[in-house]
Amino acid sequence: MTKPSKEEALNRVELAVYNVVKRNPRLKMGIRNAYQRICDVVPVKSAVSRYSIAVREGYFFGFHDKCPWSQDNAMLLANQCDIPPRMPRSDDCVTVGYFTGENFGDFNPVAQTKAWNWQQGCMLQWIGATNSFIFNDFDGVSHVARICDSAGKLTRTLPVPIGALSPSGGYALSYSFERCHVYSPGYGYASGCDREKDIQKPTGHGLKVVDLSSEQVKDLFCVKDIAALQPDVSMDGAFHYLTHCQFAPSSRRFVFFHRWIKDFNYLRTRMISCDLSGKDLFVFPTNGMVSHVAWRDDRHVLAYARIKEKGDRYVLFEDGNEEFAVVGEKHFNSDGHPSFSPDRRWIVTDTYPDRFRVSTLILYDTQTDRRFDLAKLRSPREFASPNLESTWPCDLHPRWDRSGTRICFDSAHTGRRALCTIRLGDLAAEGSKYV
Repeated sequence: MTKPSKEEALNRVELAVYNVVKRNPRLKMGIRNAYQRICDVVPVKSAVSRYSIAVREGYFFGFHDKCPWSQDNAMLLANQCDIPPRMPRSDDCVTVGYFTGENFGDFNPVAQTKAWNWQQGCMLQWIGATNSFIFNDFDGVSHVARICDSAGKLTRTLPVPIGALSPSGGYALSYSFERCHVYSPGYGYASGCDREKDIQKPTGHGLKVVDLSSEQVKDLFCVKDIAALQPDVSMDGAFHYLTHCQFAPSSRRFVFFHRWIKDFNYLRTRMISCDLSGKDLFVFPTNGMVSHVAWRDDRHVLAYARIKEKGDRYVLFEDGNEEFAVVGEKHFNSDGHPSFSPDRRWIVTDTYPDRFRVSTLILYDTQTDRRFDLAKLRSPREFASPNLESTWPCDLHPRWDRSGTRICFDSAHTGRRALCTIRLGDLAAEGSKYV
């Protein structure tokens, strides 16, 4: 038997410690922060990659589950801000707009919004195959969604904020960002107020579906309804909320997270799917933890989740039954933000900062079970969240373009939060030549 290298041995120790403390988030964060401070004495390059990285400092996009490119790949959505690494305040604004021109070097500002966070931005995204886009805003009383065309004209305002838009552009899902701000700092908005924050299972919050053509808003179910669906003892005495919606490619079904929290050191999550009428609900067989999701097709959804047989893994679930398969078991042992290439062959994902504050941008070939590390990027100490109540990291959150030849991600490796892109080439034609 080959003796493991020092690096492999250290990785095993770190994984063992993680498995001990993973159910105690406060202790886990404290150990991580202390460990990274010790390792700060080791000099590490800010960026290592075989690819040319285009960096746009002062800009970011948000989450990994939305495509920032227009259908013709000519425009790249972005948020612009000059705010230092800290929690957003109620009067903080970011500018929304898009890049055009050679290598997306020209920014076109369109509007400003007070409904945003570092992790998900303002839910900025294109509407179907059109050149119109949508984003959340605060009108002084409540959160709404604005629709603009690429010329910068405000065309419509929806009476509720949106969390996900269907690929067809016909429907949107809405939930309470006020409640997320209370119980999931970093994923809600500093503007607004949750009037049911002291209620464990509120009836005034839930999931709504919006028909964009008619602007009709329909309640699907409230938080209390979902808390009553296959409940278990871990939910007793907890505060419940809904978040992280994502449509299947056909736009007919979607998944969402049901989370319950007793304090910031006790959080449980399950993933549920349903149809546009709020019926045919299915609870996926996760074991108290699921974090990031990507639909492969209408029947299968990839999630980083906890399963009894394997622990925390990337798992490909089949919607509607108990079947699942572990993905890339030899290559992944930590959480990340996955998405499938347009041809569904490749997965791009990332890691959280390691002991040296270095995150890895990863490409995984589902056909050959091969992993390729595209870049290693170091995040400065000031972007490390100090505690569970204050979070402002710059996760990479990689996203594909429409042709599967470029990847966009957020990074702070230059010392400022920035919107970055790399060009891979024609993966479909050239296979692994570019990786």
